[in-house]
Amino acid sequence: MITFIHTADLHLDSPFKGIKQLEPQLFDAIYQSTFDSFRELVTQAIAAEVDFFLISGDIYDEENQSVKAQAFLRDELGRLDRSGIPVYLSHGNHDFLGRESLKLQLPENVTVFEKEVTTEMLTTKTGERVAITGFSYPSRWVEERMIVDYPNRNHTVDYHIGMLHGYLEGLNSSEGVYAPFSLGELNAKNYDYWALGHIHKRQQLQEAPPVVYCGNTQGRNPNETEAKGAYLVTLRKGMVPTLTFLPTAPIVWEKETMSLHGCKTLNDVFARIEERMEQHRAISESSVLLSLLFTDIQGLHPDVVKKIEDEEILDGVRQRLDRPFIYLYQLKIAVDTEKELFSFDQVMKESFSKSWTEISADDVFYQQLDNFFQHPLIRTTFPDLKKDRSFKEEVLAAAKKRIVQAVAFEEEEDSEDSED
Repeated sequence: MITFIHTADLHLDSPFKGIKQLEPQLFDAIYQSTFDSFRELVTQAIAAEVDFFLISGDIYDEENQSVKAQAFLRDELGRLDRSGIPVYLSHGNHDFLGRESLKLQLPENVTVFEKEVTTEMLTTKTGERVAITGFSYPSRWVEERMIVDYPNRNHTVDYHIGMLHGYLEGLNSSEGVYAPFSLGELNAKNYDYWALGHIHKRQQLQEAPPVVYCGNTQGRNPNETEAKGAYLVTLRKGMVPTLTFLPTAPIVWEKETMSLHGCKTLNDVFARIEERMEQHRAISESSVLLSLLFTDIQGLHPDVVKKIEDEEILDGVRQRLDRPFIYLYQLKIAVDTEKELFSFDQVMKESFSKSWTEISADDVFYQQLDNFFQHPLIRTTFPDLKKDRSFKEEVLAAAKKRIVQAVAFEEEEDSEDSED
């Protein structure tokens, strides 16, 4: 039997783009969360007395790793060293190999995979022989099928594990397509476990043998709302593998829908918001960054709706930063998707539907935004934005919201005119 930790996508020193406008105390807590989550994971690994510790890529958030992040990683891996726990890590597309002169030396218990696919051998304290195969990214763009270089199972060992920071073909994800592979290619290697990295959404792609994205240890933006952490894995000969999820994130992002049915005044809305936040304070063990999406706003006075849209109500919410905190960072009004567009004009309705399908296609969408992506500021500050599927989804959603609101307003005006 062997036990080990499977983690990935730590993104230490993540800049958390887009939230620096929050008050300094809150931003500091969010910035520190990637460090706190990994420290918690190391503590749990030591308590579980695992045989070894795997990190499948993207330890850091950028190629130019800060001295602070490097020193932190060295110290935490040193804690594992003092507990006799070997560490195997690979670098991914965010923290690819290079600039060795600017890196701190890691403890002796750490094995770092190089750019070629290699296999490391380990004998545990109980005498189990384990082969661990992996590689590190030599540059940000690794689009080759690195899986073809992985050797077939080593039949002289008790367990063979693959570490791979890459993209499963056909997976619905906003992450970039790096080092692509298929389940068939993984299964052909006949390994006992695949420790995957790169995709931040935690998911087990296959049970036997386990093929697992552990997700990241701390949500880095409002779209990463699920529980974050790592897996404690137990493998036994002839028995079903055991995967135990270990939550590590000190801060979680949550998006909730809240009905404003029955609300008419500003006071009604404010009371409803404060009630929801008190409910969170009563049950939450972690700090929460909360977004509320309002539905059923028909009874609200138009001036109240405007105060929501202008973020006046959000600015007026009393925020408490005692730990664990509940911080309301966004209030939005849901688009009235039940309202039928162009209800007075069937031709316009069909034309809109056809145009929307066309503009949503990748080639047309990215062609329309080509000048935007080529802008020097966008190209240098957000180099991966064009490959971020969530960006496209957010742009289209915002566009549709504006169209729905504009058309709905015009149709209401037309309807009122026809009644005169």
